[in-house]
Amino acid sequence: MEQRTEAADLRRTRWPGWIWAIPIAAIGVASWLGIRALVRGGESITIVFDNAYGMKADDTEISLHGVKVGEVRGVALDPDGRHVDVTAEIRRSAQPYLRSGTRFWVEGAHFDFSDPSSAKALIGGPEIVMQPGPGASIRHFDGSDRRYALSAAAVKYVIRFSGAVGQLDAGAPVRLRGFRVGEVTDVSLHYDARTGTLDTPVQIELDATKLGLADNVKPPAGNWRGAVDDMLRHLIATGMRARLSQDPPLVGSRVVTLDFVSGAPSATLAVRDGQTQIPSMPSGDIDAIIAQAGDIMSKADRVMTKIDALPIAQTGDDIRRIAGRIRALSSSPRIADSLDHLDRSVAQVDRTLSEVSPQIGPLVTQLRQTAREADSAVAAANRTIGGDPMRQNDLPEALRELTGMARSVRALADYLDRHPEALVRGKGGSGQ
Repeated sequence: MEQRTEAADLRRTRWPGWIWAIPIAAIGVASWLGIRALVRGGESITIVFDNAYGMKADDTEISLHGVKVGEVRGVALDPDGRHVDVTAEIRRSAQPYLRSGTRFWVEGAHFDFSDPSSAKALIGGPEIVMQPGPGASIRHFDGSDRRYALSAAAVKYVIRFSGAVGQLDAGAPVRLRGFRVGEVTDVSLHYDARTGTLDTPVQIELDATKLGLADNVKPPAGNWRGAVDDMLRHLIATGMRARLSQDPPLVGSRVVTLDFVSGAPSATLAVRDGQTQIPSMPSGDIDAIIAQAGDIMSKADRVMTKIDALPIAQTGDDIRRIAGRIRALSSSPRIADSLDHLDRSVAQVDRTLSEVSPQIGPLVTQLRQTAREADSAVAAANRTIGGDPMRQNDLPEALRELTGMARSVRALADYLDRHPEALVRGKGGSGQ
């Protein structure tokens, strides 16, 4: 039997095998990424920070004058374990500014009531700000969590405060009539061995371009020192002084304000230890008022202690005890002895009155001075809050108590002025 073999029918397809689809797609994606990178011209840089501050890869942007010029591509711990390396891609348009003098800082790393951008960062996350500078081209930078010092138009000054400055930190704004004209660069504590006193020098930088000088003055070689000094001398002569405040009041961060104070003591723009110094005034914020209230209450306590120290209560007790004995012993042969005790007690009362009388005048004066100081503290608090002096509900509990204390002290002073004998006999002469 003959066996027949049939040949297979082979047909070529018009399309190559599907096995080639994957490498072709990969080549296409790689080509597209390469073309995009070539067109965008992204340059990779590394910025070292002390903390990540909430930065995220492919999310945190880098801006220059408010324009996006780059984006974070990676956030990793530095090999030393003490820093954070941020890898970022900078667009072609900003590459000419990648120089050794260029600096990067994180906008919104710390929340600050006086800085709206920090509130924005709570919602949208932090942002890296690029501040161009001179120098050679580099790709590795050290970043900061705070705004850097101002531009070449910045002029340095120092303000010395005799009291505490609270939570005043580097980067805090310096304001003149509500405008930000500079910032704090350093806060330290200084001890003067010659006088044995402490003060707090606050270093600041004022931006001449923010002071309204740029339209009127063209400094030689870009040196603004002379122009800004002349401006400050004139303003200081008309009462401008540096002081601390809170923005917003009571709850905000500390800021330095250049205020015009009516009746301010004469002062000048002085030079001390090679630093140009702007004169200051005591802080008008709520902490200073609370401290003043505490001092006034201490004075009132000392006045009342003086009153309590007089031997009035003991003498009154002696008189009442002896009078009781007289009533019990009125028919006793020992009545004469009891009367002798009474005579001695009355003599003690006379001596006490003679001791108290010379003190009544100074005591009343001191009480009234204490009441006036308490009223001044409350008025200062109301001015700080910006409300009506009668709006006691806006004041802290301590100041409401201070208001009541002032009324009580004033009433006591008036009563003692009219009835000095009340220190011995009690109010209304009742012996209570």
